Amino acid sequence: MATILVGSAQEKFIVHQELLCSKSEYFAKALTGTFEESQTGIVKLEDVSPFLFRIFVTWLYSGKLAYTVVDDSSNIDQDFGSLDGGFNPAIIKASDLNCEDVMTWPEQAFVALYILADRLDVKALRSTTIDILIEFFQEKRNSAMSAGTYRYINSNTTAASPLRKLVLDRLIYGVRYSSEDLAFWKALPHDMVVTVLIELARRIPSELCSSCHSKKPSYNSIALDDDHSCKDKDTAPYKADPCFYHEHADEEEKKACRARRNPVTFG
Repeated sequence: MATILVGSAQEKFIVHQELLCSKSEYFAKALTGTFEESQTGIVKLEDVSPFLFRIFVTWLYSGKLAYTVVDDSSNIDQDFGSLDGGFNPAIIKASDLNCEDVMTWPEQAFVALYILADRLDVKALRSTTIDILIEFFQEKRNSAMSAGTYRYINSNTTAASPLRKLVLDRLIYGVRYSSEDLAFWKALPHDMVVTVLIELARRIPSELCSSCHSKKPSYNSIALDDDHSCKDKDTAPYKADPCFYHEHADEEEKKACRARRNPVTFG
């Protein structure tokens, strides 16, 4: 067994080491390498939220994301309201939250879980949170996360991060543009705004045919990758194929992932 001490109060989690290391490269290196933790079996994560880590442990054993009530002191609205990342806890109502229904959770919960999964190097959890965020975006077609959340993502991910790519695609394809939103755009990180502008230049206007569109990027010296979602048609990548944001090892793994989502098509 491995002992994980989480948060400033060092809340103790006892987890099966083999299971933990099979899912997390971070823990595999810490507990089976040459570090002190491999001798003591104890890992300290003082700057990690115990609330988020509890969700991670539940997922580790069940394969599902769920909020676990530990004791009478557990408070779901306060826990979600404590999330980092430009989130406004005032909009959270306990009556709107369901411990086991992730679609009632705030989007920022999955942003925070993704960043935790990134730190602990848990690829499967990253994919799970990506898929849930995509489902959120499909349901809330014209809503955007707060500018503070975008800044949080920008500060805690790299340019190559699937999460950053997803939320940028959300801005590009899923948000309406209005002069009333100027304050929101001014509050976004500069490099994110630049990325949105460049990607908008690649989109196919509805009045143009594909052959006309293909001339526009080259005229503007914009090179499209062979697998770019705008290569042949104007569609949000997260609507076309969530695997754009997954980290599959090879084509077989990607094919299996698609088959799980669409058993009739791929079966």
